[in-house]
Amino acid sequence: MAIDRSLALDEPAISALLRTDHTGFLRVGDTTRTLHGTTEGEALQALIQLIQDEASHIGRPVRVTVRARTGLSILLAAPDGSIEEESFVPFEELPQPWPPPETPEAESGEVEPVEAEEAEAEEPEAGESEPEHSDSDAVEAEEVEAEHSEPDAVEAEEVEPEHSEAEQSEPGAVEAEQSEPVADESEHSEPISDESEHSEPDAVEPEEFEQQAGEQEAGETLSSPVAAGRVIDSDVDDDDDEVISEQAPMPAPVSASPPAFEPEPEPEPEPAVAEPPLRAAPEPNSLATPAEPPGTPGTPAPPAREAQPHASTPQTPAPKAPMSAQTRRDLLDAPSFLAPTTVADPAQRGFAGFLNKFGFHRSPGPREKAERADIEGVSRHFDAHRTVSVINRKGGANKTPTVVNLAAVFARYGGGGVLAWDNNETMGTLGWRTEPGAHGSTVLDVLGNADDLLDARAEFGQMSSFVHHQQADKFDVLRSDEDPSGIHEMTADEVDIVHSIAAKYYRLIFMDSGNSDRAENWLRMIDHTDQLVVPTTTMEDRAQAALLTLQAVQSRSEKAADLARNAVVVVSEWQPKESSISQRMADDFRPYVRDVVIVPFDPALKAGRIQYDALNQATRRAWLAAAASVARGL
Repeated sequence: MAIDRSLALDEPAISALLRTDHTGFLRVGDTTRTLHGTTEGEALQALIQLIQDEASHIGRPVRVTVRARTGLSILLAAPDGSIEEESFVPFEELPQPWPPPETPEAESGEVEPVEAEEAEAEEPEAGESEPEHSDSDAVEAEEVEAEHSEPDAVEAEEVEPEHSEAEQSEPGAVEAEQSEPVADESEHSEPISDESEHSEPDAVEPEEFEQQAGEQEAGETLSSPVAAGRVIDSDVDDDDDEVISEQAPMPAPVSASPPAFEPEPEPEPEPAVAEPPLRAAPEPNSLATPAEPPGTPGTPAPPAREAQPHASTPQTPAPKAPMSAQTRRDLLDAPSFLAPTTVADPAQRGFAGFLNKFGFHRSPGPREKAERADIEGVSRHFDAHRTVSVINRKGGANKTPTVVNLAAVFARYGGGGVLAWDNNETMGTLGWRTEPGAHGSTVLDVLGNADDLLDARAEFGQMSSFVHHQQADKFDVLRSDEDPSGIHEMTADEVDIVHSIAAKYYRLIFMDSGNSDRAENWLRMIDHTDQLVVPTTTMEDRAQAALLTLQAVQSRSEKAADLARNAVVVVSEWQPKESSISQRMADDFRPYVRDVVIVPFDPALKAGRIQYDALNQATRRAWLAAAASVARGL
């Protein structure tokens, strides 16, 4: 069950630190408790024990700020020992160096050093009450033991120390035991009754049958000392230090004991027994025996009470026939016997993931759950090919990095089948920013072999001679014409041919556009588009160009207008510390498009070959969010 955050206390302030040398502390207000461990796991175990003890002592959920080498975590700890991660900031996103240098701590608080082994030893004491209770328990336990010094009484009264503490938690419980030590423990006196039974069988036999009858009426589980939650030595002549074991389940037989000592309510079921003889006529004797008085010392009484449960069984089969007829349904409507998987994988990131490396099983936090949802979205396969066009009429607006990173995310999580196509009308830069293959083929080579590639007998391997595979990022690149002296410009018909080939071999096509929104290939690209992505940087002219591009698309046609309204805008920070600028631009675009995603500054995107693994963690997370937003539009 999740911890109720509204019950978590912010006062006193609780903070913790785990150092890299396997030491640390837990500070509660002005009190600091240090911890030590020989390994990172031992130090972590000691910290968790301290947090659990503190939550148990306060009696309400507490909020703990933990600094560790992995980052900054806010934990919620409940009195029952459960711990959840409320938030987590990885160390990459925190001011460096991390953890920050420690300042001299105030010495006003009480310092209690705690070793890792001591923390484990204190675990059973976490639920104990105040110390003075334990002293009074010990004194009262001695008084009880002194009163029942006789061997037979000691054998029925001695209990575990933990059980005596449980009995002392209610006022007056001990006084009742001191005045009437055998009344509450009547079931424990059974061995004494057995002993006296050997000496005076005539006096004890009737009571024993009454007890057996009451126990059989309550159920077979209460008739056995072991089933009632107690184990008594069968030999009453053993040493006096033989005591009752397993006292924890003792309350159960106390509540069930009245039927064993009050046989008067037993005749109540007789009216229900009077009806079955009409249905079970062949066995009148078995139905007549329960009518005998329960106090009769004769031997037929116990068998009669054993037959009562069997006498009621003929009542249940009667309605089965009509019920089966009423509930008969079509087999095609039967639900599946396979239950859906509801167990979530344990956390792998943040403080919870750090704990899981040492044997814990913590659930992922909100941020990791959101990341897993995005991964699930981009891993989805569609019923037909999908085309995503990345457009901005201004050069340097980050179109090519957007194509590369979106293609990498979809290919990595979705299992390949992704093509990045440079649809520049002359010569683009997609080939410069990606890994080259063993050949120099471009889109013009694809046009020259279009008939072979579109043939029904063509195989997928033939396409590998014209595209450049990205080994790490799992997608292929179709380059534009890279001849500096070339004069060829892509036409609308040629775009149709290449798109037909791409759709045959790939499930996802990302098209990198040129800068002219009036060119034939640019306009035909819009006709094939299922989702528009408009990138821009934090430079004002790039953002203005993105806005003009969207306006131009909206005015083309009804389909184009729908694409513009459902576009995804990606704002990439061009310089460090431009989060305020990117946030302002994102807010300006949000009223006009479906979604806006901000990508933080990353030097790996400024120049050179783009590889997804070379990006910072925050940058990769932003591109995953952008890809998930694109997937929702497909």
